[in-house]
Amino acid sequence: MSGAGVTKEQLRMLNAICGDLARQINWHGCRLDKDDWRHLLSGTAAGWRAVPTINQGDGQFGIVLLGSSSLKLTKQQAQGAITQGLVIGDDPSSQGLKAQPVRWSDAVLLGLGHNPNDFRDVA
Repeated sequence: MSGAGVTKEQLRMLNAICGDLARQINWHGCRLDKDDWRHLLSGTAAGWRAVPTINQGDGQFGIVLLGSSSLKLTKQQAQGAITQGLVIGDDPSSQGLKAQPVRWSDAVLLGLGHNPNDFRDVA
């Protein structure tokens, strides 16, 4: 990986954010898993392109969005993907989603420099 490439720390943070989003956010009627979120954020950060799917003999074509693997992001693109994930989680309505803000996992809170204990509900 080149010096300009995504760092292991960025990948860990992105994966943690995607896991939290997958558990708590419904993306415009679609339930995305952790990998789907990572693809969506990485593809957005790196720039994607839409291409027709392969016709499998039924005459039906769909659309596939081709972006980039999170492993191929630059540090700047990774930061953009992380930031966008946090924005979506903190304010789902910014993307037209009807959802509560995400309750971030300890991994995300630690990655942001917070003590997770500061966010625990007091019984």
